[in-house]
Amino acid sequence: MDLLKGKFHGGQALAALVTLLMLFSATLGLWSLLEAKVYDSRFQQKGAEAPPESIVIIGVDDESLHQVGRWPWARSIHGELLDRLEQAKVVCIDISFASDSQEEEDQALAEAIGRHGRVVLAAHLSLEQEGDYINQVLRLPVDPLLMETFSIGFANFPTEEDNIVRRALPMTLFDGYPLPSLALATAMAGEGLDPSELDWQEDGLIVAGSLALPPFHGQGPLIHFRGPAETYETIPYYQVLNGDYPPEYFADKWVLVGPVSPLFKDEFNTPYTQSNMALKGALPTPGVELHATALDAYLNQGYFFKAPLWVNLMSLVFLGFSAYVVSSGRRPWQGLLFLIFLALLWYFFTGVLWSQMNLWVDFVAPAMTALLVYLAATAYNHFFVEQERKKVQGLFGRYVSDKVVDELLKNPDKVALGGQRQIVTVFFSDIRGFTSYSEGKTPEEVVSRLNEYFTVMTSIVFKHGGTLDKYLGDGMMAVFGAPIPQEDHAERALRASLEMCRALEELNRTWEARGEKPFGIGIGLNSGPVLSGNIGSPERMEYTVIGEDVNLSARLESMNKEKGTQIIFSERTLRYMQLPALEDLKIVELGDVAVRGMVQPVKIYTVR
Repeated sequence: MDLLKGKFHGGQALAALVTLLMLFSATLGLWSLLEAKVYDSRFQQKGAEAPPESIVIIGVDDESLHQVGRWPWARSIHGELLDRLEQAKVVCIDISFASDSQEEEDQALAEAIGRHGRVVLAAHLSLEQEGDYINQVLRLPVDPLLMETFSIGFANFPTEEDNIVRRALPMTLFDGYPLPSLALATAMAGEGLDPSELDWQEDGLIVAGSLALPPFHGQGPLIHFRGPAETYETIPYYQVLNGDYPPEYFADKWVLVGPVSPLFKDEFNTPYTQSNMALKGALPTPGVELHATALDAYLNQGYFFKAPLWVNLMSLVFLGFSAYVVSSGRRPWQGLLFLIFLALLWYFFTGVLWSQMNLWVDFVAPAMTALLVYLAATAYNHFFVEQERKKVQGLFGRYVSDKVVDELLKNPDKVALGGQRQIVTVFFSDIRGFTSYSEGKTPEEVVSRLNEYFTVMTSIVFKHGGTLDKYLGDGMMAVFGAPIPQEDHAERALRASLEMCRALEELNRTWEARGEKPFGIGIGLNSGPVLSGNIGSPERMEYTVIGEDVNLSARLESMNKEKGTQIIFSERTLRYMQLPALEDLKIVELGDVAVRGMVQPVKIYTVR
């Protein structure tokens, strides 16, 4: 039905427009912050997991400050700590030693660093302005310590726009040479490699001995967080200093030393950090534990990978298309249920990719696309259906019931307005006694009586799924099986005819009670192929059916007076009836009759 096909083209165009706008916004990264929050939620839902026992943190906590004394401590104290860690595989000290101290204190620590042989010290990158220029400055440990340390690495950790650490920066270029981070320098020290042996290859891969990091192009890899703060074993500094842990406890372990007290303000938000930190226990993570997390990732390939842009854009298109499919032709609440199911399915699917393949595929932008497409399609459908209802009501409202109008809107392909051949049952009826009734009556009285009669009869036609073709003075013509095909059109027509006869008996009782003359009725039914559609001129058209079987139905109606019956139907109509469904009726054959305009006689029947 051409009138209704525009709905689908318009709906598709609107869905495509919404999807294109979402593609544009996703390409610009407008959803990246929300995507990051969903990424964080994956960690929170997963919960903490056991870290490797080979990584240990020695933390300068509040109790250590109370036991050892006011910060900064004498550097010889750190030297004593190093002597108690003599069996550790590598010791990484996340404490700044960039400022001068007493010479003997520096010397004591330098000697302890030398004795251990595998100590990595922290350097710090900062930006300083000199005149009109801003220069990157590397704050190194003082010379005595720098001379003895095995390696150095910068301790800076990058945060993202929402001030959360999700990535580790494995290296940076300083004076044209690759400089490893503190965590990477520690991992390299475990293999006996110093910073000069760091190889940043042309394809972006970072290689150092057996260590191989994902391609680096200025943005570090997403690292795997095993849990919130205090996930890694953390031992108070003063306990190790006091000998509560024997040197063998740290044998062949990676030991990181640094502040964990909030007083140092060296804390970072991670995917596990919650807004309600006190209740949920998800406090910001100390910097030294971030270095432990990055070290863990470098040693154990603990990385997550952001899906390529084209994958996320294709996902967006897929969910937008899916939302359009599940929204079209359904009621809004049905579309909403499908949409919720689709979103949950996508969340589950992306969650599986995240947990099983460490692949971060966008959820928010595709899900938002699905929602907006659903809203747009639903709004458009509502607007369109109302407009089309008015059009269809204008075309068919005089002929069919509201139920049939709804069916036409749901199934536009069932009807072709230009005309199509259909198998139908044609109904003709006429009032008996109308002429005698009209004598001596005013036109207003006659019209009022006809309206009362036709109101009842028309409602019966509609009740049985028939189409009112036209009123013919005191008669009416109806069609069963068009414009919407009906397999049981003949049965519907016969049932409607019988109900009309009963309804007329009720009307007659009412009229007689008012002192008015009753009506009789004659009905003719015939079935067969007809041409149905809107017929007429461009200025005026009406829906009707034409064909030989239409004429025969009118002829049969006129035979009721001769046969003394109310209903006559042809053998053709009987062929289309499902007789088991008519067992409650007594069908009587009236014989063969000659019909004007037809060569062969027609066998006719009635119902008693």
